[in-house]
Amino acid sequence: MNMKISVFIILLMFSTLLAITSTNTMFTWMMMELNMMVFTPLICLLGSTNEADTSIKYLVPQSLASSLFLMSIIMTSYWPYSNVMASISLLMKAGSAPFHTWFPAVMYSINLMAGFLMMTWQKLIPLFMIMNTQLSYPPLILMSAAITSLWGSVAGLNQTNMMSLLTFSSIAHLSWLISASILNPNTFLFYFAIYTLTLLPIFLVMQIFNKKTHKAMLQSSVNIHPKMILTLNLLSLAGMPPFAMFSAKIPIIIMMTKSLPILAVMLISTTISLCFYMTIIFSILLSTVYLMSDTIKNSMLKNSFALSVMFQLSCLPLTLYFISN
Repeated sequence: MNMKISVFIILLMFSTLLAITSTNTMFTWMMMELNMMVFTPLICLLGSTNEADTSIKYLVPQSLASSLFLMSIIMTSYWPYSNVMASISLLMKAGSAPFHTWFPAVMYSINLMAGFLMMTWQKLIPLFMIMNTQLSYPPLILMSAAITSLWGSVAGLNQTNMMSLLTFSSIAHLSWLISASILNPNTFLFYFAIYTLTLLPIFLVMQIFNKKTHKAMLQSSVNIHPKMILTLNLLSLAGMPPFAMFSAKIPIIIMMTKSLPILAVMLISTTISLCFYMTIIFSILLSTVYLMSDTIKNSMLKNSFALSVMFQLSCLPLTLYFISN
């Protein structure tokens, strides 16, 4: 990895960890801004005009959300509903509906590494700040979670390639992350970790073949391993039992029984999202495999497949622990 990229990634992780462990709201805001500025160069790795446009699409809504959040901090002592403004800014930062329109626009033309970070690591700061009861307005956040879940599943129905599917899948899963963040921090971390580790093998396969569509990947595939890695982890993202994401949703479902209308919307949305997951999965399984001789790729894919199988089938005991606690 390029030394400059390594420095930016270290700063990105350092700023995030400082933000989520700080008890000072203003310092957290400063780290959130540092995180935003450090992430921007990772979008522009190739230095193309398209990437420059993408970075602007990312910076403008993020800067607006930061301004709203700073204003809410200043007005805390003067306006009793400053937490509403703070909640809106944090939901916009995370890419939650109805403040989500920037997210698909950025994801369509982003590089794979930045795309993975955008779907996972970059959501940590706003979601951790939502846990702060002084900064969040739970009714608004739960309503946003329901809208996000429904919109992510319905909008994903028209998608036919892997990157678009992962984009709307990320929006749909964000609703579960938002719900978990205001219910229980440990449940949130459990869901976030499983989602990240489920998404990682998919992006590794895409990175190995340097392709953003599943058809292009399979046309240059080594053997059956990329098919199995993609299928296994997509089934998990779809929430199919007994895979890891299904296990991660069980504690959230149990905790949300007091908010049945919101839970009903999220479960219906999850059922709808099965349609676009299965469309891609059937396309993968029915495609022709073109054999190539590449020992390095073959070894990496075998190891990735083995780890994916072990991980996806080993999360149920952890779920039982979270339910019992």
